[in-house]
Amino acid sequence: MYLARRFVRNHILYTIRESYPDGDVLRHRDLLELGRNPQQYILYGDSMTFVIDDMVAEGLKKKGINVDPFELEELLYPFVDPAVRERIDSFADRGKHRRWQPASRELRQRILDETHPFDRRRAHFLRFGQTDQRNLMRSVSLFRMLLDKSRDEIEQYFLYHEMALRPNEYKMYMYAIFNLQAFFTESFAHTMPEALSAEQMDSHFLDRICAIDSDEQFWRGLEKSDTLHEYLVRYVIMYFDYSFATGSGWEQYIRNFMDSRRRYTPPKSARRMSMGEAATVFGVSRAELAAMDMKEIKRLFRKKARELHPDKGGEHEAFIELATAYQELCRTRIGKR
Repeated sequence: MYLARRFVRNHILYTIRESYPDGDVLRHRDLLELGRNPQQYILYGDSMTFVIDDMVAEGLKKKGINVDPFELEELLYPFVDPAVRERIDSFADRGKHRRWQPASRELRQRILDETHPFDRRRAHFLRFGQTDQRNLMRSVSLFRMLLDKSRDEIEQYFLYHEMALRPNEYKMYMYAIFNLQAFFTESFAHTMPEALSAEQMDSHFLDRICAIDSDEQFWRGLEKSDTLHEYLVRYVIMYFDYSFATGSGWEQYIRNFMDSRRRYTPPKSARRMSMGEAATVFGVSRAELAAMDMKEIKRLFRKKARELHPDKGGEHEAFIELATAYQELCRTRIGKR
């Protein structure tokens, strides 16, 4: 069983669902509607205890489901009063995480055969926060939780865990899970996507999301219309309505670059740079730079980054100065897009 979220008229409605086998396909079905407020089914005793209202178990029983009370508590646990959770967390079964065992060869093969690369990339980013997906298959055991779930249950799983992302992480998440780095040959494509061509990236993103939308194997067991599925619409919003966070990739790239050459130890914080100095670095006048909006500055930054990058024959000191100038402009122009 799992808890599904649906958006209806600007409200979230909660439903208990389950995945079930239908031949060689896993489908899903609704078991019990909980409405907009699952908290109403949580009853409290003293300051450290809670139980789930018998109405929930009775409702499931009418559907032929004899639910384990502990499974039901775990299902609704996110809605328990935070103060109560704080008190009882220390008594939770911490040992269950220590019972983890590495996947056998047979299980690893099953994971590879039965999970979709798009799901694996999502799980990998949500677990490690890494844009670089080249080490994706080192974490095969991580993907075992994707097994024996319908497409709807998998999408609800990611819908829930994506709530932990901050808005300034959305664009990087899109870049990683749609594997956009695969379309670029620049060495910094794995860590500094903001320096890449935005137009090319937009085109590749649209191709990728259309490919997922038309992938019949991906949507097995879930009915689909001719329009973009609602489970993908949120990704279009994440991609086009948000930008890469300042310092999201290039700052770490520069730090790694400097460390690898052992020229000097990078400072813990970047130095401040005046508008005049930044204009000189970008190769424009101070007046021209002051008149630019952030979209124009980002376009100029990408152009200069490709020119000055050490892999393209540029000097690494000049590349670092460019990155410092861009960081300062982002810092001083927050909200001026």
